[in-house]
Amino acid sequence: MAQLVPQYFASLADWRWAVALGVLVFVPLYCLRKKKTPPLPPGPRGLPFVGNVLDVPSENHWIKFAELGAIWGDILSLRVFGQTIIIVNSVEIAEDLLDVRGANFSDRPVLQMAGELSGFNNVLALCQYDDRVRRERRLFHKFFGTQVSVKQFAPLISTEVRRFLRGVVASPEAVLHQIGRMTGAVSLRIAYGYHATDGPELERLLKEYETAGSNFTSATRPGAHLVDIWPALRYWPAWLPGGGFHATARAMSEHVHATLDIGLDYVKAQMAAGTAEPCFTTLFLEEAHDEYLVKWAAGAVQVGGSDTTASQLEAFFLAMALYPDVQSAAQQEIETVVGRGRLPNLSDRAQLPYVDALCKEVLRWHVAAPTAVPHRAREDFVYTYQGRDLFIPQDAVVIPNIWKMSHDPARYRDPMVFDPRRYLAAPGREPEQDPARMCFGYGRRLCPGRLLAETEIFLACSAILAVFNISKAEKGGVVHEPRLGATSATVSHPLPFECEVKIRSAQALELVRGD
Repeated sequence: MAQLVPQYFASLADWRWAVALGVLVFVPLYCLRKKKTPPLPPGPRGLPFVGNVLDVPSENHWIKFAELGAIWGDILSLRVFGQTIIIVNSVEIAEDLLDVRGANFSDRPVLQMAGELSGFNNVLALCQYDDRVRRERRLFHKFFGTQVSVKQFAPLISTEVRRFLRGVVASPEAVLHQIGRMTGAVSLRIAYGYHATDGPELERLLKEYETAGSNFTSATRPGAHLVDIWPALRYWPAWLPGGGFHATARAMSEHVHATLDIGLDYVKAQMAAGTAEPCFTTLFLEEAHDEYLVKWAAGAVQVGGSDTTASQLEAFFLAMALYPDVQSAAQQEIETVVGRGRLPNLSDRAQLPYVDALCKEVLRWHVAAPTAVPHRAREDFVYTYQGRDLFIPQDAVVIPNIWKMSHDPARYRDPMVFDPRRYLAAPGREPEQDPARMCFGYGRRLCPGRLLAETEIFLACSAILAVFNISKAEKGGVVHEPRLGATSATVSHPLPFECEVKIRSAQALELVRGD
């Protein structure tokens, strides 16, 4: 035993030397490996486990992201339940990541509620960037992706705008409701060749698509669904407490599939009868494209195009009520160039620079998609910004804060003010940046209906200005200030407000009632 004790301590010493040698070798190697991975973009310190969940509000998150940007910079990071979120508050950084490096940042986050459970995973905006997305975007580009192709829709849009003007004359108090009806009617005809006529059939059809759009914005609302934060909850049994989201998602899925089938079946019936009007669906069914792809693409034309454009036109009415001088200047330009004997058309656009600038300001002043649809990093990426290397990990969610970019005082003077002159050159002053550069998204996920949306906004706004005066609502001699603010959803609308819409003259009334 006495002889074993020295041997024991000798072996123990050998073991300690082995541990020490391991520490000396592996710890430096570990530190070197850690040094090879740069830090995430800066951001607020989070709480244990939940991370920065308190830094992501459920309302007006784009404003909170802008406030965080004022502290942490134009690119910052948050961690929410282990998910890395990269907030981009700068046009230059957004273009650098999402345009130049679009191959790595063109995927979408996997949304459990909207995509996997509610059936919207076939909507172009939520699809991962693959061959299906490329094929669908080629359809959009062919149909309305160029200035030449989009001109064919000007007469169609003008017809629905004129119907809208007549509806406002009849019921000026319902103007905001009629905006959605007009944009919906335009999209129905472009997508399905459906001629909107007054009556319960149109109202029912528009209501179905409106509900589908509302369900989409509800399902994709950031932070609204716990299953998006904890994806494993999708397997939580529906019959247990807290499982009610399964029933909600199932109802949404059944509704969107049924609604898109209505549109597709309508076109197929018209084609069989030989009475189909040329439209998105007829063109690509005749070219023998995959029917399922065409169905979902047509649905994107209808739902996406209708809701975003309605949001912008609602903001136009709000701006005109708040800024009568802007309204007066636009009306004067229309009267000088177009006269009072007809409504403006698309060929007048180049001769109406102030009105065109007003339409640009509508896009900037109220951003329909304040944080766009988030992107996702396919692979780890090291981004060098201002001489620092920043790490963007695989599967990080990248959110471009479009609202902040379009309200950046370094880019737009008095950004909260509605001022079309900012886009017009003046002595000693260069035009400010066209908001279309940011408001329609970035890179390979740029909105494919951008040119169509700009055309519809111009034709609608110019016609409305030609025949109506818009002002703040007045009741009992008291002027009611419109509510300011926006709804917190994927597609954001101005908060409900009231305004007064009056026909400008007897001649304008005749113009509205004319064929």
